[in-house]
Amino acid sequence: MFDKINKEKEKYEKNIIIGGVITALAFILFLPLVASLGPSGFIIIVIPFFGGAIYMGQNSRKIKLISSKFKGKFVEEELKKVFPDSIYKQYDGFTEKEVVESGLLFNRDRFYSEDMISGNFESVNFRCSDVKQQEVRKTKNSTRVVTVFQGRFYEFDFHKPFKHDLLLLQPMNFRPFSDFHKVNTENINFNSELKVYARNELEAFYILTPDFMEKVRELDDKYLDKISFAFKNNKLYIAVDTRKDYFDFKAFKKVDESLISSYKEEFEDIKAFIFTLNLNSTLFK
Repeated sequence: MFDKINKEKEKYEKNIIIGGVITALAFILFLPLVASLGPSGFIIIVIPFFGGAIYMGQNSRKIKLISSKFKGKFVEEELKKVFPDSIYKQYDGFTEKEVVESGLLFNRDRFYSEDMISGNFESVNFRCSDVKQQEVRKTKNSTRVVTVFQGRFYEFDFHKPFKHDLLLLQPMNFRPFSDFHKVNTENINFNSELKVYARNELEAFYILTPDFMEKVRELDDKYLDKISFAFKNNKLYIAVDTRKDYFDFKAFKKVDESLISSYKEEFEDIKAFIFTLNLNSTLFK
């Protein structure tokens, strides 16, 4: 199975290299040709420059296509082993409105979401999907597309009823101009690792018990300070900015059993969130 996929993928990877070389050579020769031939040089060089780029894009899309076919079969197959009653929808995801209204992310110029998993485990409903956000940044001389978030976004039932929203963010993700108020806890280590923004300080401490804060710190360490939490409408939202696409395989990287293992790890992460944060507790239900 993997040999066949890698053989097909290698064909497209070679074409990507060819397209890249053509584009690079055209770029290098651009100034000399324009200087010597004028407008004619521009016309001559622009065709291979854009032609090489288009050829690269076409072959990248072909790799994406075989990746989609692969995960369409194996993601669901592995998922059912861990969560038998779950549903996997490759082309579905969270809406930008859902993600932004959680308070964890902002509106951006470009938004993508796919690979939605929904299910129930230990009486906890959950949903998660890939999310990617990009900004188009323009200067006088250039335009850049910058990825500002890429990773997994999760929604879980939360066992404690509450009325007011609460955010636990990484230090750089502050909310100085919102209706949230920054709150310091008695845990100095927690305060240095995550910032608490609450609409109601008393309710914040109702959720942030000493034990719960330690559990959150464990997850913060596990995900290398790339994780944020939001409590809203009796849901817990988690965003993990890993800068990777979880289920697709990439160009120039061999496809093997480790890809299936990465699927299993993601499903175990869902269980780990539920167990680590005691989301399956019946104490408050």
